[in-house]
Amino acid sequence: MPETFHLDLVTPEKPLFSGPVLELVAPGILGEFGVLPGHANLLAELGVGRLRYRTESGERTLAASGGFAEVTGQKVTVLLDHAVYADEMDRDALQKEIMLLQSDPPPPEDPQFAEWQKNLSWKRACLDVL
Repeated sequence: MPETFHLDLVTPEKPLFSGPVLELVAPGILGEFGVLPGHANLLAELGVGRLRYRTESGERTLAASGGFAEVTGQKVTVLLDHAVYADEMDRDALQKEIMLLQSDPPPPEDPQFAEWQKNLSWKRACLDVL
């Protein structure tokens, strides 16, 4: 049996996964990073993008946004602000939502601009995962 480490994926709404994995690749704020068994201790802030993990039965992919990953010994805990598995998303609906957002952007000086930009970035990350 290949060497594994324990992974816990959690959002504020619910736990997403808990179990042994062979590999984790996550979107750090400074770029994507990977974790294999025996990885050095690490605390990383997460950005928006693709998070994937590989178990003995296959690979799972999800869109992730914000949070932290803590690597300690043979355990990794990932606390995510938002996350959706690729197989739970609808490409057509995401494309429509992105088009709608792009069709009516607030001006950059508007207080709602940052929220609009964050929402658009999240929708694009979801689409990129598909």
